[in-house]
Amino acid sequence: MDKKEGGLLNWMKGLLSRRGKRREQKIKRLTKQIGVIEGDNSGSINLFAPLPDDTPFIMLEVYRYLRDNMPDLSDAVWTWKKLCNTGFSLIFDKTTSEYVREQARRAISNLDNRVNSGNGGMAELLDILYASLFTYGSAGLEIVFEPDASFIYDVVPVDVWTIRFAWEGGKWQAYQVHPGGNVRLPAERFMYFALDRDGTNPYGRSILRSLPGVIRIQQRLMDDMARAMHNAGWARMHIQYKPAERLSGETEEEYQQRMEGYLEQLKKELSGLTVDQNIITFDNIDVNVVQGSQRFPAYYETQRAIEEQIITGTHLMPILLGRNYGTTETYGTVQYEIINRQIDTINSKIAKGLEQIYNLELALEGINTSVRVEARSNRSSEVLKQTYAETNRLNLLLKMMESGVITREELREEISKSQLIKSAQK
Repeated sequence: MDKKEGGLLNWMKGLLSRRGKRREQKIKRLTKQIGVIEGDNSGSINLFAPLPDDTPFIMLEVYRYLRDNMPDLSDAVWTWKKLCNTGFSLIFDKTTSEYVREQARRAISNLDNRVNSGNGGMAELLDILYASLFTYGSAGLEIVFEPDASFIYDVVPVDVWTIRFAWEGGKWQAYQVHPGGNVRLPAERFMYFALDRDGTNPYGRSILRSLPGVIRIQQRLMDDMARAMHNAGWARMHIQYKPAERLSGETEEEYQQRMEGYLEQLKKELSGLTVDQNIITFDNIDVNVVQGSQRFPAYYETQRAIEEQIITGTHLMPILLGRNYGTTETYGTVQYEIINRQIDTINSKIAKGLEQIYNLELALEGINTSVRVEARSNRSSEVLKQTYAETNRLNLLLKMMESGVITREELREEISKSQLIKSAQK
């Protein structure tokens, strides 16, 4: 293990040993469950709610470090954000004229290009938002208006590890913590997305929350494996030297010096050998090769057990983290459906946020309409089977109407609920 990885292991040990403690100077624990008192350099004090399970806020920085340095966790966050970033569709009311729709689309397109300070626009902003959501369990956006409030000038991401919440006026009020003081974030301009909220706690829960202990074990295992492989995994030469007999009249000290001189000379000559040179010695020197044929089956079994904990902790399936454990098609299909349900839940929150931003922009620009935002589906699993089943269901409804079992109005109502019909109309 190199110096950097060894430093990571020691760093993780130090952080995990301090879990549950607060920073002595900046944070003091209250006896009340409502929150913690957090001071700043200006001497002001705000009543802030703690993270779920009283997790120290410094753990948010730990999650970022793990994401950037642990390949499995980096891949998990990357996979989740790519699965979720499927794009969004704009849906207008049927009564909206085509002229107004075109105006609205143009205004929204211009806004998409402006946001994130023009650095990649809305697509890049959503990528940042999803990365934050699956790293810290939350993401924040701030709306920046043009000085005359004629349109939205920008939408920028907010560093969520600086966000704190205080209970004010019967609701949670967001603050941003800075060394020079705490900044109140206006509710009309600040948007906060939380993943897997815990009861009334306003903060989200990171998917990496359960993994630091497992990562510590993994790093120790990697360290042990590297040491073992370095010691026994490579072939090496074993030189055996039979000392010459002691000369007549030679003292013990002189004999030792002569033998050590021979050994140093032999070591010097052997260390300078190139690949196309041979060893020629007297018969009092034996040269053997110690084969590095040792294997470590126990290591791979242990490593797989740790990988399974990481896969479970990140709510993914083995194949999505580059593993193939020979899972059955049925298991893979069910697991992927569960993942897609989580994606739908998350994207519905993001869609509501985008809907709020877009409708605010339309109102500021004086365009008399509103838009509904809907996340596009990424479901490729069982698509043909679902389509076939839905087609058969619609054909059965038509036959039931022709036979007088149901009325035309009942048929129309059932057809309006069909996901197949809705997809064809988009």
